[in-house]
Amino acid sequence: MASTERLLNDVPNTASTVVRPTVCRVVFAGLTIYLALLYCFWKLGLPGAALELEPVVLVDGQRYTAVQYLGFNLFTAPGTEADGCFDKGEDLDACYLGSAEVANDTEHRLRIMSEVLDRAYASEHCDRSPTTLKIFLAPEFYWRGQKGAYRIGSSTFSAASKSAVEHLSGKVSHPQFKHWVVVPGTVVMVQHADERYVQMSGRPFENISYYNFAPIHIGGTKLMYLKFKHFISSIDFLQVEPGQSRQVRTPPGSAEEFCKRHPHSNGCIYRRLDRSLLDRLGFEDFRELIGGVLNIGGLRVGFEICLDHAMGQLCNKDLRPDETVDVQAIVSAGMNIASGPVCTKKGNPTFLADGFARTELSLNRFGRGRASTRTGGGRRYNVGLTYGADAMVSMQQWVADTIYDITGTGFGTREAGMGTLPGGSESSGSTGIPFHQISALGDDWKHLFAGYYDTASYREAERAEEVLEFSLKRYEKIEEGAVATDIPEPKVFPTVDIYGPLPV
Repeated sequence: MASTERLLNDVPNTASTVVRPTVCRVVFAGLTIYLALLYCFWKLGLPGAALELEPVVLVDGQRYTAVQYLGFNLFTAPGTEADGCFDKGEDLDACYLGSAEVANDTEHRLRIMSEVLDRAYASEHCDRSPTTLKIFLAPEFYWRGQKGAYRIGSSTFSAASKSAVEHLSGKVSHPQFKHWVVVPGTVVMVQHADERYVQMSGRPFENISYYNFAPIHIGGTKLMYLKFKHFISSIDFLQVEPGQSRQVRTPPGSAEEFCKRHPHSNGCIYRRLDRSLLDRLGFEDFRELIGGVLNIGGLRVGFEICLDHAMGQLCNKDLRPDETVDVQAIVSAGMNIASGPVCTKKGNPTFLADGFARTELSLNRFGRGRASTRTGGGRRYNVGLTYGADAMVSMQQWVADTIYDITGTGFGTREAGMGTLPGGSESSGSTGIPFHQISALGDDWKHLFAGYYDTASYREAERAEEVLEFSLKRYEKIEEGAVATDIPEPKVFPTVDIYGPLPV
């Protein structure tokens, strides 16, 4: 108002009777538009603070010069017959795992997440420096439930959701997690619309709204954000009709012909929960992360969820073509870093936690992560070498190092990090990237995972490892030799993969 007063005082007296009302009307109109926008944001469920597209967060005034990635490596994909899929006596090729009692389901998943966070924090490989920002990522669909998504509307689910949010938020806000960012996977929910609205809309799939979002906790504080996924992928839900109450109806997915004609249909994009529903489900203190970027201690961290990465949501829509972030963080189930654009500065990291039991790192080696070419397998981006960790790579490295120890000769001349874990190996050399794996849950992991997450794939990997170990021991006995005992055994169980610290 002070600037308006200066404007009014500078107007000559001869025009004052005309200009003053005009200026007032302009100011009044501007205020009206501003208040209308605030009301619209409020109706969309966005707190007033969410109008800030790039929130700036400083914890104890600390600025960060390095990052460390702690990725929870597990399967969040649907289970298979090998995992015990059944429904009223009928076998299914694939099913969603979890408890039919939603309170038990969320409580059990919370128990697993809580223990994993404790183990990650206690690890000797966790960087204790306050200048290193620790970023913990769990995969997409960690919070999904036996039906493929939690149903919004029941008081039982509201109570279960509020309890889980309260306990996890309370844990991560503890001072020990100061200088951490914790993304505990994504939450998947559905909401059924009034059938009369469906009939009026004249579109299929309008009767169900789908939601998929990642809570983002600023460790050691009460600050929390929500990042909503935009695009629905065809693999996000099992491709079968529900038939039983066990599954939700499969949406067409953004790439289908129906969605090309109706791009904003409920079956093509995920919705954003309004403020009243967020409050009812326990997310009343969360702010929505609109633009996908958080400025944390001087580092611009960009967040994406699965297909949004392949569609360039962060790099090509949230940011300008020449704009970069310091760190890019992706949670997914069926995605890899090179399938989407990377917009970090040259040499800065991109982290990915995928629900097919893999974590990845890219350092955007050439600084051209937005450039791509189309290949037989789809579009690939020039992100340089991606360093990945999963049970198959771990087993491959173990076999290669064992053969190298026996013969003194390795196979091929591949660069360290290609066919090895991110840190490199004995036979291929070091990548220079600090990398360690710890057990996510210790010896009790099978009991904790049974019925909730895929264990069959790990069991088969264990059997393969046992066969190889038997053959190796037989070889040692016949040849009267011994293979080096310091060759790391393959990790065929859920892990926390620790990358870094890496300077930024």
